[in-house]
Amino acid sequence: MSSFEEWLNQQFKERGFRIEEATLLPEIGLDYWHSTILDKNTFPISGGFASSRTQARKIAMSEFLERKAFHEISSQSEDERKRWGLNIIPTACGFAAGFDRINTVLRALSEACERWVMSKWIDEGLYIEEIPASDIALDPISQFFAKQFVEVKYYKKNVSVFFQGKFVQIEVAQTMGLTEHGIFPGSSAQLNDGSIWQHSLLESYRHLLAVKNNTVGNDKFPANKVIFFSKNKEIALLQIAGSLKKEWPMPEIILERVESKHHAECFIARVVLKGWKSWDQGPIERFLY
Repeated sequence: MSSFEEWLNQQFKERGFRIEEATLLPEIGLDYWHSTILDKNTFPISGGFASSRTQARKIAMSEFLERKAFHEISSQSEDERKRWGLNIIPTACGFAAGFDRINTVLRALSEACERWVMSKWIDEGLYIEEIPASDIALDPISQFFAKQFVEVKYYKKNVSVFFQGKFVQIEVAQTMGLTEHGIFPGSSAQLNDGSIWQHSLLESYRHLLAVKNNTVGNDKFPANKVIFFSKNKEIALLQIAGSLKKEWPMPEIILERVESKHHAECFIARVVLKGWKSWDQGPIERFLY
């Protein structure tokens, strides 16, 4: 056992955390794994989904470390909070955790672009192309997620951002899973040709399950938005339909930070882009969460 694994086991032991894992093999015949880290009250802290148990667990661990870092930074001095841009965007948007420094920074950049694109779309009415479902080839697990809805709408926006001396192309995707009365958004952003629709559909499906299983949580953000839009899809669809402006600005990075945190083998990164409003602000009708 590595020193990091020993440290992590100690963290779990002290807090009463545990990992719960399941495969979709019995349900749909596909050996995909979902790993969830639960607190002592069995409330889910983080999760990972992948085609192998090891990778699913790794994703869940990374998300756990990211959230742990965010909460620690949030409780520190104002100077430390500013170093991580919490005076600009006070939520965990743009944070990433991982075990490879470069990949962790790139994931933080991807998420920062994802959040920026969504805000520009909904808040400022900038146009994002809707991709016909017939033009999208979904893998089997993505097909399973999509079939849980009456309909799924697919949207995609490519952005170019100047990062570390060169332009980087990032693909941002959104899925809107529709039920009779509700809408369940999912989003994904990446730099390479991965399963961008799969991750976005997974998010839509998780939001649907949270409402179906009554595990959304309390009436604070984002739980309040999940519940509201599970009953008010037309309010969201009107915001999307009104996004018609074709001229997009170029995203501008105003903060980039990466440090080894928690343990020498773990990296925490954050990227913040200029010119968007944190998702937790505004009225409940604002379709961002």
